[in-house]
Amino acid sequence: MGPVVVDGDKICESPSNAFKGLCLRDDNCDIVCKTEGFPNGDCKGFLRKCVCTKPC
Repeated sequence: MGPVVVDGDKICESPSNAFKGLCLRDDNCDIVCKTEGFPNGDCKGFLRKCVCTKPC
């Protein structure tokens, strides 16, 4: 995954290494991403993967 531009700022995305299973709730993904050092996380894609985000 590459950088995503949001309101002129680049947001880098990285799949979570710690999240296991289907990502059904954004808040669970967000908590796991924070333990990995990212400020945010969301469930994304058809297969519902946890994707961590941070400013590039």
